[in-house]
Amino acid sequence: MTSIARRWVQIWSRVSSLKARLALFLGLAILPLGIIAVAQTAAVVRDARTLEQNDILARTAQAASTERALLRRAHGAATALGVSAVAAGAESALCADIMRRFVDRAQAYVFAGFTTADGNLECTSNGEVLDLSGRADWQDFVERPQPTVTVDLSEESGGQSVIIATAPIFDSETEVLLGAAAVALPHSLTDTLLAAQVEEVELALINDRGQVLSASTGITEVGIFEDLSVPADDLGTNQRGVTFNVIDENGEPRLAALVPLIEDRVYVLGLWSGSVQNHAVAILGTVTPLFPVLMWVVAFGVGYLALENLVLRHLREIRRRMTAFSFDDPSAGFANLEDPPAEFRQIAATYNRMIDRMLADRAELAESLEEKELLLREVHHRVKNNLQLIASILNMQMRSVPDGDARRVLRRVQDRVMSLSTIHKALYTGTTMVHVRADKLLGEVVQAAFNMGVPQGRGIETSMHLDPLDLDPDQAVPLALLANETVINAVKYIGRPEDGTPKLQVRLYAGDEREVTLIVENSLGGQVQEDMAGEGTGLGTRLVEAFVAQLGGTQDVVTTEGLYRFQMTFTAFALPGEDTYSDTDDTAPLAQTG
Repeated sequence: MTSIARRWVQIWSRVSSLKARLALFLGLAILPLGIIAVAQTAAVVRDARTLEQNDILARTAQAASTERALLRRAHGAATALGVSAVAAGAESALCADIMRRFVDRAQAYVFAGFTTADGNLECTSNGEVLDLSGRADWQDFVERPQPTVTVDLSEESGGQSVIIATAPIFDSETEVLLGAAAVALPHSLTDTLLAAQVEEVELALINDRGQVLSASTGITEVGIFEDLSVPADDLGTNQRGVTFNVIDENGEPRLAALVPLIEDRVYVLGLWSGSVQNHAVAILGTVTPLFPVLMWVVAFGVGYLALENLVLRHLREIRRRMTAFSFDDPSAGFANLEDPPAEFRQIAATYNRMIDRMLADRAELAESLEEKELLLREVHHRVKNNLQLIASILNMQMRSVPDGDARRVLRRVQDRVMSLSTIHKALYTGTTMVHVRADKLLGEVVQAAFNMGVPQGRGIETSMHLDPLDLDPDQAVPLALLANETVINAVKYIGRPEDGTPKLQVRLYAGDEREVTLIVENSLGGQVQEDMAGEGTGLGTRLVEAFVAQLGGTQDVVTTEGLYRFQMTFTAFALPGEDTYSDTDDTAPLAQTG
């Protein structure tokens, strides 16, 4: 498994835990309430912001109310002067006299004049005559004649910078443009009026082209307003005005309010100080949405803590006790819950009773198994004794039988009986009845076969190599009998090779995947056991085939010029405690040479 796969398994194990699922469902259960609370709070904040914006717009418009009245009167005066100029004649002295007397009486104005439709300004309060026909602003006015408010910083009108209010004059019957009347208000007046309004706001009048007409900072200090670059789309789009945030020349955020002052012609732009912008609604708009979220978190936390205290911690304790339970130390498995609810107290009591019952059943089972093992050992012991008794009887019988075939047959039977006796002895002397140390069992059986079948003084060299191996008794017994038959057969037909040393080897290998291999080899050549050469009946061969079939193995016999080799391979049964041998102090291969 790769590291990424293991990481996903860890994440999934955490997400799929009871704690994570309870937290998820609890959060989902409370989430709709949180969403409703957030939505309601957002609506309250929006309404509060709308009220605040309306208040700012109203205060901005109120701060420029004097200028609104002044400009409306200026347009009214211009219209009246224009009608009088048309009636008196634009080129007459009476027209100029009307303009002069108006400026003298209305001290708020520094200039008044009437321009004919062809651009001639002859009727003025100061007596000046100008030709405006070539100026672009006059040509635009002729194309779209409408009341306008502009600014003149050249000091041509009254010797100072002024705001000029212009009104078109039309023929009452034909609606033909006859000219335009204009009056001029000095900036010294308008700027002073704007500066005298609310202290926490800076005001400026702008026309529909974004041109600053007047400012509370003075007409010469309007950079702060010109730098704002008020979008043309914001002019005239909302009759109530708009608010937006701007950054002033000092890098400070400020709140700007743009309010129509005279319909589609003049607007007032107010820059409110930071103290006004950072009012309660701004703080409310930032913090208020956190309250429902905080309520959701608190509700989630309280619910989770309740689950943790009433359910999860007791489940963890029971799980920990279950994991820690061991028959070697059963006390660690008992569940002792601290102040649990009644349901968990009953679960813990039931679990503890179950452990008590398991321990009692285990004790009974262990006692029963011990009794059965003792009985089984006694059975093997008595079988071994009976087999030894039979071997003794056969020995007595052989003494009364003269040499010949009958004596040799009895001796072979006695060898087989003694091999069975050795096997039963190994079964009841082992440390466990579940499996048998096959290498030691084969070592005893093969050695006994060497002792009985290899006479002294014949010069036969014997050797064994047996890997440590545990086998089920159902396989260990036929394997031992098979080894005994093959060794006896090897002893019978062993020959002396050309080098003069007859050899007999027995090897047992425990390979991978529990593959077991038994190999019995004997040298060929001149007959060593001449007295046994003619006693073959074929019983040994049939027994070998039967044992191989019982083991579910395969055999292979190889005969060469100087060697006879028998090899059998089978698969051992899987055993409990696969890597545990009955005699753990001796796990090295058993090797012996004689």
